[in-house]
Amino acid sequence: MKLKHWQWAILVSPIASIVVFLLVAAGVKIHEWGLNWVWGVFTLVFVGWRWLLVRWTQKSAIGKSTEAIAAASQELQTITDNAIPLTGDAAELVTTVLQKVISESQIDRPIWEDWATFWARCQELIVAIAKIYHPEVKYPLLNIYVTQAYGLIRGTTDDMDEWMQKLAPALDQVTIAQTYEAYETYKKLEPSAQKLLKVWNWAQWIINPVKAVAKLATKESAGVADRQLLINLGQLTREAALTNLCRQAVALYSGQIQALPMTVAKIPPATNTQTLRDILTTAQPPDQIDQKPINILLVGRTGAGKSSLINTLFQAELAVVDVLPSTDKIQNYQWQIPSGESLTLWDSPGYEQASREDLREGVLTYAATADLLLLVTPALDPALQMDLDFLEELKLTHPDLPIVTIVTQVDRVRPLREWAPPYDWQYGTRPKEVAIREATAYRNEFLAEYCDLVLPLVNADPSIDREAWGMDTLSLALLESIEPSKQIRLARFLRNLDARIVAAAKIID
Repeated sequence: MKLKHWQWAILVSPIASIVVFLLVAAGVKIHEWGLNWVWGVFTLVFVGWRWLLVRWTQKSAIGKSTEAIAAASQELQTITDNAIPLTGDAAELVTTVLQKVISESQIDRPIWEDWATFWARCQELIVAIAKIYHPEVKYPLLNIYVTQAYGLIRGTTDDMDEWMQKLAPALDQVTIAQTYEAYETYKKLEPSAQKLLKVWNWAQWIINPVKAVAKLATKESAGVADRQLLINLGQLTREAALTNLCRQAVALYSGQIQALPMTVAKIPPATNTQTLRDILTTAQPPDQIDQKPINILLVGRTGAGKSSLINTLFQAELAVVDVLPSTDKIQNYQWQIPSGESLTLWDSPGYEQASREDLREGVLTYAATADLLLLVTPALDPALQMDLDFLEELKLTHPDLPIVTIVTQVDRVRPLREWAPPYDWQYGTRPKEVAIREATAYRNEFLAEYCDLVLPLVNADPSIDREAWGMDTLSLALLESIEPSKQIRLARFLRNLDARIVAAAKIID
């Protein structure tokens, strides 16, 4: 909850008053009883507790990141020591230039906030180094060949890649969002709040001497929770980039290298690809793979809009509708084009009928050969237990089957009489947009463990001249959910033109 500061103060004050009263009363009684030595025991216990806390939290993500940054700092010093591969006056001048640029960059904003300043620093460094070796050239930065400029950038990037690999094991455990949140907190604390923090630390010697002694005793090791983690990393990254750039610039302008050699990919020897060749040779022939149909299974309660969904998503007027021989309840829609490719769509009975053991087993049997399962649920029906029970049973036997949940009839959510698309249901603030977002989020939260995606949809209704809404997003989502080898074939049968265009573009790529 977001409350104002004075609201928090009022809420916290009763609890704080009770805690302070209990601490003062306990201190007075201990003094009356002559047990002042207890404070020493408390101090030792608290110091030991804090020592264990710091020791164990050093294994956390922030602790590991800080250790990695410390190691990277040491590695950066090695890079700096080897940055100048020459001796004499030129090396001394280059060292001075590098230290000057790094020193001036200390006051720059982080790279992710101000790229322009960082690139200006890089340009300043290169020009200064170039003038050391070629003072007679008016525009040294431009007086190099394209391949040399590429080598300068590529060499620096390769050095940075190698350096970043040393940070990867720890930094891969901390997301950018977590670290940036710590950075935002640090910015809010600076500078005025830091002064308040210092006053508070001094006050601890009067209010809580035990905590003050414990903090002093573990000050060095407690630094693993440094809130400047992202700032330190940003500064180290900038220094490493400038140092590696310096090394590449020295090598270029001193004549040690002319250009970075270009590498051309080579085909591996036949012995290295023989196993893969055998696998592809013994795999199913391409003509058999092409003829395999795409199978989609629709499930949901009666009245959820499964039949209307078929007409909305697929070119249903081109389909042949059968009744499967095993039951008189499951509808079988089949599409086939002259090339032999086909799509089979099974419209299963509602859960009310599927509760019969024979029908339920039949639906689960068809799920075994399905490429995709579409769960259809109406927006105005909040009861999802039947959906959840079915998905739980399905995942036990078919854990890898992709499942997309479609929230139908969202045009009926509040305000009931309003339906004037388009709607930005993900970020919009209109009442209808908010209601659609809430209905979708509710199902996403309830079924997230079993479904890959939850999307809203309004089916087309020719009787009232209503066009479909959400079909484009859903059609593209279906393509992404199915395996790549079948995406283009599924697109042939979709009604949405954008989905077919995207599938065709993937083949062109």
